[in-house]
Amino acid sequence: MIRHITRALCAASLVIAPLALSSPAQAATNCTVNGVPKSGNVNGTAGSDYIVCSSVDSGNTVNGLGGSDYIAVTGVVNGTVKGGAGSDYVQVNNVSPTGQVLGESEGDFLRAAINLGLVNGGTGFDVCRVSGGNRPLSCEF
Repeated sequence: MIRHITRALCAASLVIAPLALSSPAQAATNCTVNGVPKSGNVNGTAGSDYIVCSSVDSGNTVNGLGGSDYIAVTGVVNGTVKGGAGSDYVQVNNVSPTGQVLGESEGDFLRAAINLGLVNGGTGFDVCRVSGGNRPLSCEF
């Protein structure tokens, strides 16, 4: 019985290992902008956008541009997230030491669970909530 289980496990590892090794590399910044998949540097539109990202890679920027945007990052922000012009709602899970979350112009609401980098409301009346780590800058409330 043990010999049959061992053979089955060995056979399974021969099938699974090549699949794991041959998986194509994907960009670390993967988002949807108004339901359309985007990767790398991601831009919204001049109007209001709904942007959701799994993470933001170092060297990449997610920019809402104009309008009142909703931007959410469920993983780590190693690059830059910009709300752009307009009253934006930006919610991120974790801002790394190299990461930035910038509200930019007008009144924004920024929320970060952990901020080890920079959260900055920018100009306008901004509301910022950071649960742990560095305090946000340029936030009136």
